[in-house]
Amino acid sequence: MRASIRAAQERGRRRDADRRAVWRRGVLRKALAAVLCGAAVYAAVTALAPEPPAPGPLVLVADHDVPVGAELGADSVRVTRVPEGLVPGGALSDPAQVQGRVTTAPLRAGEILTDLRVSASASLEGLDPELVLAHLPLRDASLAGVLQPGTRVDVLTTTDGAVLAADVLLVRRVTDQDAAGPPRADADALSFLVAVTPEQAGRLAAGGADLPGHGLTVVIRG
Repeated sequence: MRASIRAAQERGRRRDADRRAVWRRGVLRKALAAVLCGAAVYAAVTALAPEPPAPGPLVLVADHDVPVGAELGADSVRVTRVPEGLVPGGALSDPAQVQGRVTTAPLRAGEILTDLRVSASASLEGLDPELVLAHLPLRDASLAGVLQPGTRVDVLTTTDGAVLAADVLLVRRVTDQDAAGPPRADADALSFLVAVTPEQAGRLAAGGADLPGHGLTVVIRG
């Protein structure tokens, strides 16, 4: 009798062991299937995913808004990478290429600099081909803080207030190093190169004659 009971108990333990073994094998098969499925999905996604974009070439961009006729320095530009398809022809990449040069058109912050946007001297690039550069000497030192290249002004004679040239673009400020001859005694005075018609240039030359009571001043346009 006891032998029968022990045999029955032994058979029960074997069945329990078999069931546990079957359960473990089932769990392992499911885990393996999940791993293989995940690996297959990863391989498919990796194969179909596009290649990461190339970093793009290095170019110079304006670090901040720059007016026309402004002299560029180290703080005016920065080097960055842009996608190849966005790089225009003549794009510059070396800050030394623009050091001390002036802009031939206004630049927005982040705009890529090209060889047509800078010049070794003041330029009429992009303006009406009929315009010329003329010298505009101003004796009012109080204008120094408000007049910058890119500003548009009306030029008046100080003798009677007549308008000699309207809507004139200040292209570049002229320093003593730029001008021929000895430094001016009135060091606080201003001089600009301005874009005008030949007729306006003649009136400016006559109105700015270095005679007592003669001179030029400006009013700023909106």
